[in-house]
Amino acid sequence: MKLTVLGSAAAEGIPALFCHCEVCQHARERGGPDIRRRTSYLWDEDILIDLGPDLFFAQVSFNLDYAKLRHLLMTHSHADHFLPESLQYRHPGFSILPADCWLTVYGNARIERRVRKICTGDLSKYFFDFQRARVGEEIDLDAGRSAVPVAAAHAEGEECLNYILKADGKTILVGNDSGWWQEETWRMLAAYQFDVAIIDCTYGQSDSCEGHLGVPGLLATRNELRKLGALAADSRVIANHFSHNGQLTHDELIARLGPEGVEVGYDGMQIEL
Repeated sequence: MKLTVLGSAAAEGIPALFCHCEVCQHARERGGPDIRRRTSYLWDEDILIDLGPDLFFAQVSFNLDYAKLRHLLMTHSHADHFLPESLQYRHPGFSILPADCWLTVYGNARIERRVRKICTGDLSKYFFDFQRARVGEEIDLDAGRSAVPVAAAHAEGEECLNYILKADGKTILVGNDSGWWQEETWRMLAAYQFDVAIIDCTYGQSDSCEGHLGVPGLLATRNELRKLGALAADSRVIANHFSHNGQLTHDELIARLGPEGVEVGYDGMQIEL
């Protein structure tokens, strides 16, 4: 089971296009892990989590072949996670795809509406189909792999999702783009013991837990997962989804979180179990 972090930033990316803050200036000067694409993940070679605006950048940076994709798990419809126009490029005339290059897209009702607005008519013309992802309903992803959607606490008016990834007796929680979870989600998470938990850290130094988390909220979430038995002493905890407005560089995040046993996500990070 291998999960690759294709991006580790919030909506603006780092450095943000027009920003002159210290974090963005540091990223321009230093490069390396301080350069952050918008957050998405690749599970093995054929499952993508979120279809954001930086997938071309990730493709050429990490030598990826998206023709191998067979499943796309969507968390929510915000622009840094979902660029539905990308699916248009599966249509003949834009791409030449192998005959067996079929993709299934999973997401909420808003995702489905946007997909069908962009990709008009029969979706098979674009070599994909759409299935609703519903909280608590396990999704079979072939080869002994599955994903369980859980409700994120992120945006009003939309059922935003986090995902529990399962394969070969191992579990990974992809929990970015969520503040403090609602009771239903905590109850669902308590039924698992995660080998890896990826937790939101958008707000950096801020202790807000509304829609996202910062360092204090991340640590409180880690502690609550341990209290519920969902994290063992040797489980990995990885912070991801960072905003330049959090006012912490990559090294500063490591200095804050490293002593707590929390790893700091970065573009190209590979999580293998």
